[in-house]
Amino acid sequence: MNRLGRFYKSGIKSIKRERFFAAVNIIGLTLGMYCFLITTLYVKDELTHDNWHQNRDNIYMPKIEMSFGGTGESFNLFPPVQLGDAMKQDLPGIIDAVNISLAQTINYTIKEEDFKSKAFFYTQPSLFSVFDFDLKYGNTETVLTSTDEIILSAEMAQKHFPNQNPIGEFVEVSDKGTFRVSGVLEAIPSNSHLQFEFLALINPNAAPYDFNYNDWRTGSGLNYILARADYSPDNLLEDTKRVLAARDSSELLGKYIYNNFSDLYMNGATMRSSSSTMFGGQMKYIYIFSLIGGLLLLVACFNYINLTTARSFARSKDVAIRKIIGASRTRLVLFQMGETLFLALFSLVIALVSVEVTLPSINSLLEKQLDLDFIGSPSVLWIPLSVLAFVVLISGLYPAFTASAFSLSSVLRGRNPKSTKAIFRKALIVFQFLICIGLLSSALVIRGQAKHLMNMDLGYNEENILSLNLTSAGLFEKYEEARNELERIPQIEKVTGSPLPNLNSVIMMEVENGDEKVNLNCFYGAADVDFNEIFGLEFIHGSGFDGLTESELKAASIINETALKQLGWEGDPIGRELMKGKVVTGVVKDFHYRSGKSKIGPILIDNQMGQIRNLQFKFKEGNRAAVTAQVQSALKGLVPDQTIELEEVEDYFADSYGKEESLVNIFDLLTGLLMMVAFLGLFALATFENQLREKEMSIRKVLGASYFSLIRVLNKKFSWLILIAVLVSIPVSYALITNWLASFPYRVENLVPYFLVSIGAVIILAAIILGTYSYFNTQKNPANILRND
Repeated sequence: MNRLGRFYKSGIKSIKRERFFAAVNIIGLTLGMYCFLITTLYVKDELTHDNWHQNRDNIYMPKIEMSFGGTGESFNLFPPVQLGDAMKQDLPGIIDAVNISLAQTINYTIKEEDFKSKAFFYTQPSLFSVFDFDLKYGNTETVLTSTDEIILSAEMAQKHFPNQNPIGEFVEVSDKGTFRVSGVLEAIPSNSHLQFEFLALINPNAAPYDFNYNDWRTGSGLNYILARADYSPDNLLEDTKRVLAARDSSELLGKYIYNNFSDLYMNGATMRSSSSTMFGGQMKYIYIFSLIGGLLLLVACFNYINLTTARSFARSKDVAIRKIIGASRTRLVLFQMGETLFLALFSLVIALVSVEVTLPSINSLLEKQLDLDFIGSPSVLWIPLSVLAFVVLISGLYPAFTASAFSLSSVLRGRNPKSTKAIFRKALIVFQFLICIGLLSSALVIRGQAKHLMNMDLGYNEENILSLNLTSAGLFEKYEEARNELERIPQIEKVTGSPLPNLNSVIMMEVENGDEKVNLNCFYGAADVDFNEIFGLEFIHGSGFDGLTESELKAASIINETALKQLGWEGDPIGRELMKGKVVTGVVKDFHYRSGKSKIGPILIDNQMGQIRNLQFKFKEGNRAAVTAQVQSALKGLVPDQTIELEEVEDYFADSYGKEESLVNIFDLLTGLLMMVAFLGLFALATFENQLREKEMSIRKVLGASYFSLIRVLNKKFSWLILIAVLVSIPVSYALITNWLASFPYRVENLVPYFLVSIGAVIILAAIILGTYSYFNTQKNPANILRND
């Protein structure tokens, strides 16, 4: 305790002795540690995703991967639902299998209160033998034995039945019936890509399984196959071929791909949009955040080195006196390291408090559940301890050895010690500004790319158009009735139906081109005859469905430029046959049916009225609120138990750019922090150089040097350092940024303005800091500096 007391008193005394420089060091180290702690928590969460399942390395997920030919864009089909059970039956190396549907959005009622969920799933009882999910209430051996049973998540159970056992209670789900609660899940760890709110037994006679339950080519939901530990995954495809061949269904086997469950999340292969958090499941973001967190911590350490080294020259006489009274070099090094340890520990405490305070906002931004739970997860403790050890060693060793190596005779004669490591300190400044310019350039390019995507012309009219998903509204079979109801509203100018703005179904065709046959996989949708009166697609061949007879409409198909290119047809395409019963009546200019982050692929639109999924209407400008209320009222009579939700076509893809917007905010924050830390470093080196050259500047001033000449002499070195940083940062930053942009098919092309702005901003800020600091130094009275010489 006595040693700890002396350590504490010595540290506080050091801070009080040099309050300003101690504050600068604490701010720099706190910012660096804070960023490193956040990024490390993120990386740890990502790399441990799904690791809590004991069988993770022996679980495999099959998928059927198809492609769109010339675009290179791929899409996936689901293997048959029965595949897992058939493999379990036929193959001794397979232990068990389970099918889990994609997430369903539902409206449900509990105790006469209405709610909505986006995480309703269908599955099988084998879920609990394949994975390590467990039940808080209920029995995993007997749960989900009937299609009218349902399992609640721990969160849903607590929400609707707080501190109760809800088994036997009822949940009424719109369009699905009434379910009896038969189990409650234990809380699922946050770093699991499988997250459920409701689980029900797969019903072969209900959507989404009813239309293909007995189809051995494709199916619904995702299959997870649990193999024995000694089973070779190399045999999976061959064994699958035998299973399917025995059931006369192996034509798609060549497209089968098996992924190991433990790799799904990090490879972005979960095939579940709900598992793709804002920056989750992508190795590039682990690299990005690891690099930024590490660099910020290094820059903070380099600042500490520069500033502490600079102050050690001012304290050289104190070191000399310690040497005279018998202090060894080892003791001087330990003394300096002790000061570094105290400041680093002080900064770490502030950083940890800041992390705890800001984690809710960070989690919201990253869509994560990061936490610093040292009690519940003791392994997390190594993160702050490692940060502390790293900072003390990197930041403390160089200043400690430099200060302890001062020449005693030179110091006692009143001379400033000469450093032989000036190049090292200058290299640190170059490194800091290289990172600063690179990160600022990246932030500006990311902002520019986000705006480019959000402001991109989609290729059709968007203004004052609202869209209604007929399926989710329960109106899929009532399109005509819904259209008639809306046409009675005076503020609505036009009502129609189309697959826009988002085509998500796929149709596969084999089309003849002379003696050859072309495989064409198109995004597909059905539209009403007059749909283009609202959207205004540009036709480059033929026209829309207007003016066609009823018999012609049955065969009429509209394709886009990309589909025409892939077909390779020469001459006029109008009237040419796509497949049996389908001919081309129009070719439209390419338009975006997905967000700008996806490349435009081939599309096909026909007039199959029974397949129209979306109803759209154009309303008079300025009447949105009134029209929305009237539409909801008008359609309530058709579907009294449904919630009518309208989407604005103009903002339909806005959510698709959430990642880019969040990335802009993150880079803005990190760039601001880095700029602050980097300019603290510049201030530190300016302090060091000015202290060494105080007498030189005083003599120059006595000899008649002007203010501007003194400023030029003082800052010449800094100008060269910043210029070197600029020259090095440009090619490095350009390579990294262009690599990031390469993932976007539609991107900003001219990066020069972004680099010019970032370089200009850094130079201007550096000039302000150096100019201001130099001004105050040149205003010192030479007599006060030279009177002791």
